Amino acid sequence: MGLIKEMNSIFEVSDVFDLVRKAARKHTYKLREQGRISFSEPKAGDVPSIYVARRTLPEVWEDMNVALLGIGQTVHTHYDPGHEKGKYESFPSMEATGIMHIEEPFGEPRFHKNFLGGYLGFGDYKAEIEGLKDSWVLNPAIVVDLLKKGKFDTIKDYKSWLYSYSQRIRAYPYIDIEGKPQVINQLNSVVANLTNLPISRSAQCVTWDPRFDHNDGQMDYIDKDGKKQRAVFDDYHAPCLQRLWFRVIPFEDGFKLNANTHWRSRDHPKAVPANIYGVTEGMIEHVRKSLEEALGVPVKMGRYVDINDSLHLYGHYYDERRGGVDATGYLEDILRVIKGEPIENRLIIPGTMLYDVAMEEIGKEYKLRIENPNYGRNMEEAVVVKKIKPKIRTIKFKTISKKTTRSQKKDKQKKKI
Repeated sequence: MGLIKEMNSIFEVSDVFDLVRKAARKHTYKLREQGRISFSEPKAGDVPSIYVARRTLPEVWEDMNVALLGIGQTVHTHYDPGHEKGKYESFPSMEATGIMHIEEPFGEPRFHKNFLGGYLGFGDYKAEIEGLKDSWVLNPAIVVDLLKKGKFDTIKDYKSWLYSYSQRIRAYPYIDIEGKPQVINQLNSVVANLTNLPISRSAQCVTWDPRFDHNDGQMDYIDKDGKKQRAVFDDYHAPCLQRLWFRVIPFEDGFKLNANTHWRSRDHPKAVPANIYGVTEGMIEHVRKSLEEALGVPVKMGRYVDINDSLHLYGHYYDERRGGVDATGYLEDILRVIKGEPIENRLIIPGTMLYDVAMEEIGKEYKLRIENPNYGRNMEEAVVVKKIKPKIRTIKFKTISKKTTRSQKKDKQKKKI
């Protein structure tokens, strides 16, 4: 029997949780004394800021986990059990504005044994970030068309995907001066921006669409009875990913690509590992390779910084009474960190059988999604998406480079032959 399980059998679960929080708080202050973490002093009513810099993803993830538990502001959320009844039935969430600096975002070891859900889903999520599920999204042009026809009520209860990160980044919707729906590929814009002016600080992508994401009825329409109605979806979850920012810095005989992502809200144990893996693999690496091709010089990956307005641990994850997802196991993991057990014991190390199995499973997931984009999709909702086939023109920017790209060099060689 583990220590937490044994303590829960003797003391109140809430008392055990408070004891672990106090130990995590003490450990977090110790890390600050060692210069390994930085944070604002916790105050009642204030969301603290926490900054952690480490070499790899699992290292930064683990120490941020402990810091959130130790000094995060306690606050209940609408996801907590009992919220709808007006009486919460679990521990409150612990929240901070969190910044994670990863020196080597593709550096190994890249996987922690205690990621919520382990490595399952990483391959599928990478494919999703690359755009393999964009066809699942209710096309914004359909929404515009139905608004014009006064038929928004036919989709207001739409329960499938209203957006995806890839769709917002690779096909950001807007209305042109003629009132027609168009889309723009922002990753193409980033590559063009940095190719034309490598010293640019304006290379960024955004996901937020104020017409939809507040879901507060700022868009209205005239219904079939001639009455003005507010266009509000019954169930809408605004995107957590808000922005990607890119900067290239001269390095050796080429450049290093530095990248930041900014997130509105984030479940640290569950969402952060897959998010970082998916965004670095599915978007940032695409930009790096495209820049290398366009500039004709090596472009290496630099550091990655992950910025979160609300980075949180949901309290019910750690509440055994609520049947939390391996609640005692998570608290045991926290104690192992606090006691100073080597982090290597908690990582999936390259060259081990577990690592080989993980890579094989991630590869299978990725291949399955590539070959079957609609796998797992609610096809009844898909019918709604296909009811209207709007004509949408994708806006692309030409990349004008002072340097001859590799492809241009090949073309010139062919002409000479």
